Amino acid sequence: MVRSIGLILSGNIASAALMMARTLLVSRLISLEDFGTASVFLLAVALVEMVSALGFQQQMAQSANGDAPKFQSALQGFSMLRGLFNAGLLLALAAPLASFFGVPHAIWVFYGIAVLPLMSGCAHFDAFRFGRQMAYKASMWVTVLPPVASLISVWPLFHLFGDYRVLVYAILVQAALSLVISHAVATRPYLLRFDGAFIKQSFKFGCPLMISGTLMFLVFYGERGIIARHFGLEMMAVFSMALSLTLTPALVLTRSTMSFFLPQLSAALGTGLYPNLAVIVLQAHLFLGCVMVVCVALLGAPFLMAVLGDKYAAAVPLLVWLASLMAFRVFAGGCAIVALAAGHTKNEVLSNVVRVSLLPIGWLVARAGGDIMTLIWIGLIGEAAGYAIGLTLALGKQHLPLRPMVLPLAIAMMVLVCACTLEVQQNYWASVVIFTALLGMVLLSMPQLVTYLRKNTATGFAVGS
Repeated sequence: MVRSIGLILSGNIASAALMMARTLLVSRLISLEDFGTASVFLLAVALVEMVSALGFQQQMAQSANGDAPKFQSALQGFSMLRGLFNAGLLLALAAPLASFFGVPHAIWVFYGIAVLPLMSGCAHFDAFRFGRQMAYKASMWVTVLPPVASLISVWPLFHLFGDYRVLVYAILVQAALSLVISHAVATRPYLLRFDGAFIKQSFKFGCPLMISGTLMFLVFYGERGIIARHFGLEMMAVFSMALSLTLTPALVLTRSTMSFFLPQLSAALGTGLYPNLAVIVLQAHLFLGCVMVVCVALLGAPFLMAVLGDKYAAAVPLLVWLASLMAFRVFAGGCAIVALAAGHTKNEVLSNVVRVSLLPIGWLVARAGGDIMTLIWIGLIGEAAGYAIGLTLALGKQHLPLRPMVLPLAIAMMVLVCACTLEVQQNYWASVVIFTALLGMVLLSMPQLVTYLRKNTATGFAVGS
């Protein structure tokens, strides 16, 4: 178990660290306005990718037929069709998006980045398949090497262009190499099967995830759009930097736990081991979310100032509040995994609806002259409510016990309150002692998770299942 989770975490952490280093390097090299402009293009790619996310990796991990060659080739065929659709959608949206964000001079970039979803749609799925047997070496190569090449490309690209195109081309480098490596690590030949019945079945599983992806786009990028529209591209760049420093660790944690726990839960479904393992997954996400908030509270501001200096000083007050917001996203990641393992793909949609429903309030606040911190507080309320709904659905639909979650949840809330209220930089070592004690209390309140970690056991689907 330690080796498996070590590979997943090390790969995802390395990938996130490399992409963050690339973002930080580009932000130092180009102007605030150019960085904001580049963020607009990435927002467009995220739009078409997230609103059409059908959970192919989750389908490979969750399905009992996930190891079958026919299943994989049909899923790869469906992925290619999705890539073609997304590329066409980006081309169609290029002019409206360029006009909305006030960058008509760069409309050609929107046309160029249409190749990104096409490349991701042609990826080989063997790395996903290996994860069913808790084998993650191939996935690590796919995760780590492309960001390395992308980071290395920044400096020569800066000397060639010197503006927003640096980040755009660096991301194209990463996407191209991801495609190549996904095929290089595969052991099966790359086959495509276009099966109408399978596509219908896969779409039925993935449709709630697609709706959830649309809602997640609004969650992650709705505030950016509001800020770009009402506060300008420079303020969007500041907010995007603060958001990246908190969203990145949250995504690393949720992607890692999804890869690690989903095959285990899916394999245990219908057995006596499942309820206890589901509780362990929920507890693990509570603990990891608290660790993330503590790290941002203690290290976020010094790191940002040391790396970026006064240029992004306005982002410092936003960090801990955004980290607390993202903590609820990490907490909800456990609910999503438990729901997916049981095939309850609609749960995540319902928990995201509350968060998205508050976006119009944020828009009205911005129009009325409100500040960015108010937008964050609104988002925090939405994330907390979404987690409450996700936890209620996960526990209720699968008849899981509530009692093992009550005390850990209460202490986790104490961690978030302390992170947002303590003057950490003025009383640094006192804050370290307080946070260490609280994290210890969180872990001690989770005997199921502690036992799972102590026994060091994890298992997925058997080979050939």
